[in-house]
Amino acid sequence: MSDVHANALHLPVLFDLLGVFTAASSGALTALRKGLDLVGVLVLGAATGLGGGVVRDLMIGAIPPALLTDWRYLTIATAGAVAVIAAEYRGVPAADRVRPGTPLATAFHLADAVTLGCFAVSGTGKALEYGLASVPAALMGVVTAVGGGVIRDMLVNEVPWVLRRELYAVPALIGALIIVACARFEPNLAPMAFVAAAVTAALRLISLRRGWNAQLPRARR
Repeated sequence: MSDVHANALHLPVLFDLLGVFTAASSGALTALRKGLDLVGVLVLGAATGLGGGVVRDLMIGAIPPALLTDWRYLTIATAGAVAVIAAEYRGVPAADRVRPGTPLATAFHLADAVTLGCFAVSGTGKALEYGLASVPAALMGVVTAVGGGVIRDMLVNEVPWVLRRELYAVPALIGALIIVACARFEPNLAPMAFVAAAVTAALRLISLRRGWNAQLPRARR
């Protein structure tokens, strides 16, 4: 590991597991919106919760991925999907609750924003611990944050959010850059990790609220 990152993050696994739970919840919510059955909800939840971390681990050489060495990952992903299924049986059909402004839509955006924050932090931290330089580590944070969402959207035949107009990868990149910047000066980054995760989630929610996007201007004919 380089001298710059000699005191790199030793973040609690809490960030990774919380990201898995919220990502699995967002995947299960998407499955409900698409009208998938029980197996579909569980599979989409697990793919969303674990996909980004698996891609990250394979890219940085953390083999076998944490999914295969720590029982908590699959357990937490399943718990996130089951929690959504349990909430579904409150008597209101999913089709009536996924429209914009409804409780299910709000829950999806909250879960997705928290996922971005947690995974941007945990992905960047793990990449630093494996000796990556600042820029590649930040990119691994973004990959972790958006990877599960990309897999989720592709499985349900939708254009991934990271490729749409809404700001999605940008908040994750900002959170990751906060981590790599602080890693140069502070050996104990746990407090800043919470700040970076909160900033990422807040930026995502604010961009949705205010309609911020990175849409290119229309070309003149």
